[in-house]
Amino acid sequence: MLRIDKGVLNSWLVCFLLACRLGEAQEQPAETDLESPSVTATATVADPVTLQVPSNAYQPQFYLDYDGGFVFRPIDREATPFELKIRARMQFRYVGFSRDVKTWSDNAGVTRPVETRNDFEIERGRLEFMGFFFDPNLQFYLNIDGDTDDNHDAKFHDFWVNYEFSDAFNLYVGKAFVPGSREWLSGSTRTHLADRSMATTFFRPDRTIGVWAIGEPVEDFHYRVMLGNGFSTTDRRPRDIDSQMMISSSFWWDPWGDFGKGFADIECHSDPVIRVGTSFTYAGQSPHDDGTPQAEETFVRLSDGTRLIDPGALAPGVTVNAFDIYLLAFDAAYKYAGWSAHGEYYFRWLNRFGSTGGAVPYDSLYTDGFYFTVGRMVVHDHLEIVGSLSTVDGLFGDSWEWAAGVNWYINGKHSNKITFDLAVLDGIPAQNSGPNFEVGQDGILFRLQWQAAAY
Repeated sequence: MLRIDKGVLNSWLVCFLLACRLGEAQEQPAETDLESPSVTATATVADPVTLQVPSNAYQPQFYLDYDGGFVFRPIDREATPFELKIRARMQFRYVGFSRDVKTWSDNAGVTRPVETRNDFEIERGRLEFMGFFFDPNLQFYLNIDGDTDDNHDAKFHDFWVNYEFSDAFNLYVGKAFVPGSREWLSGSTRTHLADRSMATTFFRPDRTIGVWAIGEPVEDFHYRVMLGNGFSTTDRRPRDIDSQMMISSSFWWDPWGDFGKGFADIECHSDPVIRVGTSFTYAGQSPHDDGTPQAEETFVRLSDGTRLIDPGALAPGVTVNAFDIYLLAFDAAYKYAGWSAHGEYYFRWLNRFGSTGGAVPYDSLYTDGFYFTVGRMVVHDHLEIVGSLSTVDGLFGDSWEWAAGVNWYINGKHSNKITFDLAVLDGIPAQNSGPNFEVGQDGILFRLQWQAAAY
């Protein structure tokens, strides 16, 4: 049965009667005094009619606005302390890869194919929800991500609730980045080329579920510290991870004033700004009770791309099933007069190995690497050229990435941007669909990307 609220019905009746009287007013002048929706309104015409607007008529509590996304805002934040912002973005990308080799062999002696590419993809189709509830300082964020290279599934990518006690201390619980790298932590929205560097892809942590804090205890000095399930446990079920926690932290300082978001100097700073920082992450990895490696452990690769827990990766017949990982990184960035430069150096140690089938012939494995990128705005606010170098070096070999590209900031921002880049790849040891890296790639990678975002 259709039910109509009496207050709504009365409001419509009032509007209808007012419209009728206004129609008569075109023939006979009238004066109307409307102070509020709940007061009496009298039209002085030949046959006066008094219209009573009920006191229980619908009163809106929210209004729709646009502020980096569509926002439902409360009219009275104290009476209705709830707010919701909705925004979206997409990276539509062409990917081409011309290979110089057809196969590659890992350290265990397994030969695998190297495939060519020539296709379109949606790399990051994301819908974001954020706002506050009960208290403007009690905030939430939800990111739903759908990638065509990830089975076309939509996933809860990041989600958290946080309470902002002050600028110096903002406490979070949920799922988010492990803060082990500056380029990783800076996000995929404002990368200088179509995606992150090969070195960052190889060394960086991933997402995890945990507790973390973010703050600015003194002006222009920032921190982010986290205690979470693991180094790389995104989308993992509880039975796929071990019982050891991960700790990670990142600190950065803008000594010459606010560096801003992103590495490109779109604003063409009239005064130079710099950022320096460091990040550290530690995580222990342990096997199942039967000695088989946890699914959580699959992220670590040797410097030639061999997965550490693959049988025979470090010795014939030996399978690594436990280890500790330490990651240390130092970063620096610069912007001035349209020029920009940023880089990060990574140091990684693996030790305390456990194994089945025999002993691991190494007490510790050390790998390092870096990336360095330079950009120049050639048309103020709109056109930029970029060059980048990246490397990974370890006991089992070294790999290189030389890249160059151009960015067209259509609206002068990252929110509407076209990027074209090409990269010469020399034996890539990293595997990640985001930057389109596959282990063993040797050849030229082409990417043409349009990023459209409502923010």
